[in-house]
Amino acid sequence: MKTRLLFPLMVLAFLFVSSWIQAQYYVPTEPMNKNAIIEEFTGVQCPNCPAGHQVVAQILAANPDRAFCVAYHPFNSNYTTPYSGDPDFRRHYADAFYTTPYCGTSRYMPSAFINRRLWEPPERLTQRTTWTARCNTIMAESSPLNVGMATSYDQGTQDLTVVVDVYYTDNVTGDHNLMVTLAENNLVSQQSGAGANYVHKHTFREAFVDQWGDPLSTNAQQGTYYRNTFVFNNATMGYDMSNCELLAFVVDNTNEEVISGIGCAVGDTTYNPISLTLSCDSLIFTTVQQCLDGLTATIYNNSGVGINILEVNEYGDFWYVLPWPFTSFPHLLASGDSIPLTVYVNIPIDATTDFLYDTLNIISETGNQHVIIAIDESLITGIGKKIAAASAKGPVPNPFTTETMIKIELPAPGDVRLDILNTQGQCVAHVNPGYLSAGIHTISWDGVDLRGFQVPAGVYFFRLITGSETSVVRGVKIH
Repeated sequence: MKTRLLFPLMVLAFLFVSSWIQAQYYVPTEPMNKNAIIEEFTGVQCPNCPAGHQVVAQILAANPDRAFCVAYHPFNSNYTTPYSGDPDFRRHYADAFYTTPYCGTSRYMPSAFINRRLWEPPERLTQRTTWTARCNTIMAESSPLNVGMATSYDQGTQDLTVVVDVYYTDNVTGDHNLMVTLAENNLVSQQSGAGANYVHKHTFREAFVDQWGDPLSTNAQQGTYYRNTFVFNNATMGYDMSNCELLAFVVDNTNEEVISGIGCAVGDTTYNPISLTLSCDSLIFTTVQQCLDGLTATIYNNSGVGINILEVNEYGDFWYVLPWPFTSFPHLLASGDSIPLTVYVNIPIDATTDFLYDTLNIISETGNQHVIIAIDESLITGIGKKIAAASAKGPVPNPFTTETMIKIELPAPGDVRLDILNTQGQCVAHVNPGYLSAGIHTISWDGVDLRGFQVPAGVYFFRLITGSETSVVRGVKIH
């Protein structure tokens, strides 16, 4: 909706200066709180483990994008031996974690590490009744780093590619290691305490790093950025990648505690920065000629990946974009590509002595941006609130099926022509009433194009031309 401002033009221009926003591809750079990392120990012959699975599910549902889980089935437990004929979920990688004194003074299932913290020293292993509260404690703490991740899977080569980004928002001391795991969902087997055909979630499959992680940093400073890329070929293992998920987290080697981490499904990206930029985020119209010729703002994709544009305003209360560059949404803007948006202003508009402004919104999968459209009305409408230019009103009816009418106001007699344009800026029809006297007239159009056929349903622009003056209104044809 249009809004009036009483600011001088120079102040307006200062407020809406051009801006260029760029960020790392997959990780936020602003300070954030820690995420909760649940490393669960479970087994198919553990009768109480389904209750632990339920607690995990509740935590994850209540904290999307903040809490993540991987479920280990270690070999060094009687609870994990598979039933006859069932798949074996055990992995030796988990054995080193499920030991004493690393777990504490004892081991049991269901149990879990919550960010590997020693909650009651020397106990690192925790009971399911404490998981929710301890995850909440972790998520309320500030983190000195953020973790981001992007994943892709090539069906042909069966290569899973995982890109992990770590960005430090504060100075830290000590050595840090990076952990990256692959887990699979919807695995079915018999489960003690739940019967046959039990569905297992977050089941650990592979680690892409050494047992205790790969070295990441030493005494990292604020602003330090790391990117690590891992490639796993699935041809031998044959995991169902549509059911798989990744987890990446950073461990502080001083206290062996997980600082924070992130997870996502295979094929997903955890964080999309604002990668679209505008060459100009304000269009300030100060003359009639600018309104007639249009001013242009350009959308650029300066990222290294394609971005889907989800929605763009085509018109506002007193402005419109022509030609309309989009045929449908989402519209993929490839890396390095740009789209010009040329904005025109309908004149004359109501005479005032202040500014009129509106916003052209651009919505993409990476966020929202906008173009401020500002009009100096006192320069556009002339002096004395007289009609400064020929104007078009309507169409009526709108939407219309076949025929519609445009009302025109002429400040002086002259030759008049009405062009009908499609959203690509192409002229599809003309109406030429010829020489008309000053005042108000009505021009009708029967919806027929230059070839004598009815134009298809869609958006059309009615451009009134008289002498050197132009006015445009918008209509919609249906059926």
